[in-house]
Amino acid sequence: MPFYGKYAVAAVCLVGGLGIFFEGYDQGVMSGVNIAPSYVELMDLGDPGSGIATKSGKEGGIVAVYYLGTIIGALAGGALSDRIGRNYAVVCAGFFGLLGQSLQAAAQNAVWMICARIIAGIGTGGIAAVIPVWGSELVGHDARGMVMAFQMVVNFSGISASYWLEYLLSFRDGGNTQVRWRFPLAFQMIFLVALMVIISFMPESPRFDIGNGRRQRGKQTLANFRAQGDIEHPDVVAEYEEIIAAVELESKYETFTYWHMVTGHKSGDLHLGRRTFLAAWLQVMQAWTGVTSVVVYAPTLFRTAGFGAHKSDLLTGIQNMVTMVCCILAIFTIDRFGRRKVLMTGGVGQSLCFFLLGALSKVAADQGSASIGAAAGSFIFIYDFIFAATWLSVPWVYPTEIFPLVIRAKGNAFGIVGWSIGCGTVSLAAPKMFGALGPNAFYIHAVFNLFAVAVVYCFYPEVACRTLEEIDLLFASPSPFVWATEKRFQELKLEHAGLVRQSGLDHKLTDVEAKSTIVQAENKY
Repeated sequence: MPFYGKYAVAAVCLVGGLGIFFEGYDQGVMSGVNIAPSYVELMDLGDPGSGIATKSGKEGGIVAVYYLGTIIGALAGGALSDRIGRNYAVVCAGFFGLLGQSLQAAAQNAVWMICARIIAGIGTGGIAAVIPVWGSELVGHDARGMVMAFQMVVNFSGISASYWLEYLLSFRDGGNTQVRWRFPLAFQMIFLVALMVIISFMPESPRFDIGNGRRQRGKQTLANFRAQGDIEHPDVVAEYEEIIAAVELESKYETFTYWHMVTGHKSGDLHLGRRTFLAAWLQVMQAWTGVTSVVVYAPTLFRTAGFGAHKSDLLTGIQNMVTMVCCILAIFTIDRFGRRKVLMTGGVGQSLCFFLLGALSKVAADQGSASIGAAAGSFIFIYDFIFAATWLSVPWVYPTEIFPLVIRAKGNAFGIVGWSIGCGTVSLAAPKMFGALGPNAFYIHAVFNLFAVAVVYCFYPEVACRTLEEIDLLFASPSPFVWATEKRFQELKLEHAGLVRQSGLDHKLTDVEAKSTIVQAENKY
């Protein structure tokens, strides 16, 4: 018996959240594995018998190679999803995930571990590329951001769960057992199996069904999610016709490969190269705004701020939980205020946090002041609060919104590629960066946040509360600048009435921004 309305949306949130929980757990689990003495000794990461990792290059390499796998998995998952469907693609990626996690849990040396992490990354990358697209295509246009924000709550729940599990296991036999790191690596397979089983019984994306000849099934899915199963409801009919119009519009173009998407070759007014760059670069910027350093190396950051080892470990666990709770804020901000304002406001706040964190940490280190160190540490929590409400969710939902129907999963795969590049480079750079610069390394993230604000202002158009079918018109402008993009969009809305419903669907904020950018464009040209 199918779910209807809000219950259907809740089911998508929970099932999608299960996949994102696994991704978060898998990303965060290595923070505890890296400090397990038996793991350090087995992987030869430090001096024999010390149990302390001193080979930062090798340690960071084992962590970062996982993101090579996620790039492969994202590209493969995106292509497979557009060919066989979202649900089946998740199941296929899940098999790679199971193989990789089992090999990690059984690893006997560094080479084994590296190969296992690449395979595990393929599974995680495939799931991360497909799940957001599946969710955004099932729910209404005004709930896409909310669904992704909820999934980010679950994402940090996974990160927090992995940390606390490893923290508790550190007290077993003094933390000198292989169970301390093998069990957490194996434990995550439970969530993966549950996802693979449950998603097999969930509805397929209506946009995938309609675009691949299963129009009646797709229309019925729309009815279940939008109108309590009423297939003749005006909203269902209108959205169905929008999707048909978009399919017919996109059918005029040849089949797009990843090459076409990277270069924009033969994509015409679709400007796929621009969209691909925006999707990937937004995720790269997210990693370099500081979150990867905070998630993976939080104990190091707290120690840099002047705290002892045990207190740093406790604060890291609390910090993960605080971030998880603060993610709830994004549910209420991401659709209400729009993607652009959320990103720009968050970037300014995050930059200020890192400037103050760097200054206070340096003073605390020079003077040995515990009170100043505590003040410095508090800005890590303030950063988490701002990041969770702003930059956490938008880079994940934006790539699912900006690509044409026929290549939407492929397009989102480039978001995961950007995430992989961003997280991988920060994972490699952070140990050496903080080791060489100390508190001054915080200024690198502070400056990058300001750079990200400028990039968003100039190049990222607002997509909040616009239907997925309107996006083709939004990116039709030959100019990449937002003010020119919005001006051209308003003109095309009048020319393509069959593709865009004139029913006030645009968010109030979007209309204001559109008028503002049109005035700017007219003044400029």
